Amino acid sequence: MPDLRLLTPDRVGDLVGSCAPCTFWQTVPHNGHGGAPDARARLDALAAWVEEVTADWGPPGRIAYADDRPIGHVVLAPAHFVPRLAAFPTAPGDPATVMLVTAVTAPEANGDGRGLCKMLLQTAAKDALKRHVRALDVIASRPAAVGPHACVLETEPLEKFGFRVERDHPAYPRLRIDLRTAVTLRDEAAAYLARALARIPGAHPAPEVHPRGSGSARSADRP
Repeated sequence: MPDLRLLTPDRVGDLVGSCAPCTFWQTVPHNGHGGAPDARARLDALAAWVEEVTADWGPPGRIAYADDRPIGHVVLAPAHFVPRLAAFPTAPGDPATVMLVTAVTAPEANGDGRGLCKMLLQTAAKDALKRHVRALDVIASRPAAVGPHACVLETEPLEKFGFRVERDHPAYPRLRIDLRTAVTLRDEAAAYLARALARIPGAHPAPEVHPRGSGSARSADRP
């Protein structure tokens, strides 16, 4: 079963995905995505970001491991720690709004990426509720978006998981899920997301679920 460990500065090298290490959301526009030449600098920037968020708010996510191999992760943080939001017209006005930044599973996640996504996001929701967070927001993309970044999740799969439009926009709406009333993911919703994300080679971002949903993952709060 997956071991879900807290995201710490020394684990940023274990973040998975086709663009890892990626600092798209942690940097201002025109910085931080893909490309090997700056990989070390991006890792250092991610480690510094995780350290800063942890000191102020708490660990900003989880990494899933199977036999000590990273197979997925989820990242969330208050909006004032996500500078890329400034590039989107639907960015929240309240800097304390907690954002679902990204969620990714590796293709080798035992052939069940949707199940791992569910575990990751249930655990993230529990972590958020422990910090008295009542809702998670996320910037998503619609088909009208021109050249959307791979790190921006799609609107339709998120809505299947229970997110609702908080601030509408033809290309980049902001969605929200209420952690107090959200229900556990239905199997058909999970299957829908898996099909939708199969179109994205190498990365499988996923949305949010209820913290009380059952899951077999072990949650490790150790550093």
